[in-house]
Amino acid sequence: MSSQDQHEFEVAFSTVVSHILHRNTTLSHTSILPSRDAISTTLSSLPETLPEEGRGTDSTMQHLFSSVLPGILQAQNGPRYFGFVVGGVTPAAQLTDMLLSSYDENVQVYMPNTTASVAIEARTLELALDLLHISRDAYQGRTITTGATASNVLGLACARDHLYANYKYLPPGYSLAQRGPPSVPNLTGPPIIILGLHPHFSILKAAALVGIGAGPEVVQQLSSRQDDELAIDLEVLEKRLKEEREVGRGVIVTYGLGEVNTGGFGQGLPEVARICKRYDAWLHVDGAFGGFAGVVPELRHLVEGIDQADSLTLDGHKWLNVPYDTGLFYTRTPSLLTNVLAPPTGQGPAYLSTGDLDIPSPLYMGIENSRRFRALPLLASLLSLGREGYVDIIRRNVSFAQNVARFLLQSDSYELLNPIISQGSHGDQFENQDESTGVGKDDQIKDRIVSLNIVLFRGSSNSIYPPSDLTSARRLTEKINSTGKMYVSSTVWRGLGAVRIAVSNWRTGDEDLIIVKDVLDGVMNEKI
Repeated sequence: MSSQDQHEFEVAFSTVVSHILHRNTTLSHTSILPSRDAISTTLSSLPETLPEEGRGTDSTMQHLFSSVLPGILQAQNGPRYFGFVVGGVTPAAQLTDMLLSSYDENVQVYMPNTTASVAIEARTLELALDLLHISRDAYQGRTITTGATASNVLGLACARDHLYANYKYLPPGYSLAQRGPPSVPNLTGPPIIILGLHPHFSILKAAALVGIGAGPEVVQQLSSRQDDELAIDLEVLEKRLKEEREVGRGVIVTYGLGEVNTGGFGQGLPEVARICKRYDAWLHVDGAFGGFAGVVPELRHLVEGIDQADSLTLDGHKWLNVPYDTGLFYTRTPSLLTNVLAPPTGQGPAYLSTGDLDIPSPLYMGIENSRRFRALPLLASLLSLGREGYVDIIRRNVSFAQNVARFLLQSDSYELLNPIISQGSHGDQFENQDESTGVGKDDQIKDRIVSLNIVLFRGSSNSIYPPSDLTSARRLTEKINSTGKMYVSSTVWRGLGAVRIAVSNWRTGDEDLIIVKDVLDGVMNEKI
């Protein structure tokens, strides 16, 4: 780098640091959405073609600040962005992510005498299991991904090859990854099906990507219990798995921890795991955000059995509050991943060979051949907060959701759509402090109204956004978001429109609750 380039970098760096510092101090009061004018300005500022002569570093940064950045979401990592289940970025994770770009290491091959990066990633994946009170022995196949979708792809790919390797009509050890799609002339219908109660769309995408198929013939909905619409009917499941085993079809059972609209949890994961094991079905648990209920002692019963799955998906950029994009994937044995992702013996790239080492190279454990050091910001966040710090974040977020739900219940203008659980079987488990830890219960969590951190609602029949008007939920969502003070998402629940608040940001606090109540009150009373 020439002295001129170095000087330009230093000037631009100072500008960037000042911008980030200002943003950090004002994020709680920043309008979440850009204005329409800002979006138009950003779009018009984009060059129609690549310029022949570059702007240089400093001029480019100034252009980004003045013309490009104003047109994007201004505060998705702020305390009142409730659209997706997405956390903010903890201070340690944010600073480390900046360092990460500076070092720009491609973490793919385990070379212990060259770099410690792969060993750092391996330990970070273990620490995440520790946070969830899951034994490290439960899931010895582990990798960092881009998010829950990529983790679900890996889970279904492992399931696919495991089921084919033990398939009634195929040679023992058959590998689709190595030999391609099999011919199964003795079987009517698809060779593998996926059974689930409310599978997330990412499961369907993963099923399509790994060649299982995502249509209704392949991905089939299980029946729920009559007394719990989020719990699998165990008798129906066992009957179905018995039938499929008799005909020799492979079955993947997907189990979601935290339903996407309500954040709700069904009962019975340990029993589902036992039935799947009895009938040789693969159990994949998608715990992208709901799995982190296991961090908090008084919520851990919600994820009982999380350590019994064959594969597990978690999302770091949700409740762990680390930057996009960070996902975690776990399965029981490393060979399930390497069977799918490693080249045939002797055909791997020679220049990437590392010999027989105790830590598998991420190259053969994940989707990408090149990837950034995603584990580093996660490690920094885990070290900076420790278990107590994450318990505090999740407790505060759940408490916030409970308070919003109480506000909606007390309002004549709103209808709370989450199943009220505080008087049900789940609520009974909150009467005393946790015997294993001696930790007392936060009153707001003990008397839960909603399952976890998601509040689902709509306007009541007495409001200016009545459910009889099928456009009400969409219009209510737009009105709330137009304030710039908070952001919610619209959805459909039981065939009708609804509005959804998802709370998972470490910054969200008491001041934000006041603002949320004012906005919800104001849009109904036409004060906003």
